[in-house]
Amino acid sequence: MKHTNKNDNKLWLNGFAITRPIYLTLGFNDYVKFGDGEKTKERMKKNHKHFFNEIHRQVYKKSKKKIPRYVVIERGGKTGGFHSHSLVETPEHLSTARYLKKLEQSWLKTKDGVSLDTDSNVYDRKGLDGYNTKQLFPKNTNAEVDFMNCHRTL
Repeated sequence: MKHTNKNDNKLWLNGFAITRPIYLTLGFNDYVKFGDGEKTKERMKKNHKHFFNEIHRQVYKKSKKKIPRYVVIERGGKTGGFHSHSLVETPEHLSTARYLKKLEQSWLKTKDGVSLDTDSNVYDRKGLDGYNTKQLFPKNTNAEVDFMNCHRTL
């Protein structure tokens, strides 16, 4: 599912029902961070998949439940290389502090994950969704939504 323009992506991200959001900035090792091309983005997506599988194992044990979230890959900013942003739901049965600890442990367990910045004080969802689409335009190959690792609740 590829959206043609920045506005389509923004509307799609706004459609996620996330009531207790935590905003994540996922940092990668230098090999991925300064990598180039589709293979690097595929490696990032694989890392995201391992991260979310691990966090699901820790949070829901044997349940088939999935954590609502979206993931955006981009290049630039303070890091100067590839990194990801994600907005994830905090499960009802966990405190924010406990969940943050599980998120960090799960990210650092992945092959290429080296840093995780979190912000649980998300008040302006629409502004944040707009921020996450700042680089998403057709000719920019360094940014995209990781549709494979996004999960919406209906």
